[in-house]
Amino acid sequence: MSGTPLRGVLACIAFVAGCALAQDGAAPSAVPARVALVNPGFESLAPGMFGNPEGWFSIQHAGELSYTFKLDTAQPHGGARSARVDNVGPEPFGAIYQQIDASPRRGRRVRFSAWLRTEEARGSFTGGGAVLMLQAMQNGAPLAWNHMKESPVSGTTGWTRHAIELDVPEAADRLEVGAMLHGPGRLWLDDAELLVLPR
Repeated sequence: MSGTPLRGVLACIAFVAGCALAQDGAAPSAVPARVALVNPGFESLAPGMFGNPEGWFSIQHAGELSYTFKLDTAQPHGGARSARVDNVGPEPFGAIYQQIDASPRRGRRVRFSAWLRTEEARGSFTGGGAVLMLQAMQNGAPLAWNHMKESPVSGTTGWTRHAIELDVPEAADRLEVGAMLHGPGRLWLDDAELLVLPR
């Protein structure tokens, strides 16, 4: 008789596990899955590559130095720091971004969100001001992208959360997420988040 309660407990565990597996196969979770980003709030003081904040890269249109990228402690959205992009030369755009493996997200829709603040963002022939960027890459070439083309942030604005979405192509090997400043002005970026949306 002493073994009967144990058998009952084991049977209940097996039943619950079986139900969970059945639900997994029949109806995927309706909760978005968060993708881990490195230093999404720019709080780390660890050195990144080429002088960038840890986990992030920067790029500008070819030519003379036209954009600077640094940590800023003045008026961050959250925590003690944000990333700041300043236009200091004639080139039309500069961007700060992070790279993520795309293979687990192929065929899925992803959403990138972050907080942006701007000062005198005026845009250039490549875009209307400050934007979030989300792009799917293959061997270094973009396959699909969303750069807030229809709703760039211009002028001087306070902290505002923006979000963009993209369907990840099956051929993508890398995702790039970040923010871009087109032309004159300043851009601040903070508290970034990347989600894989439910099917």
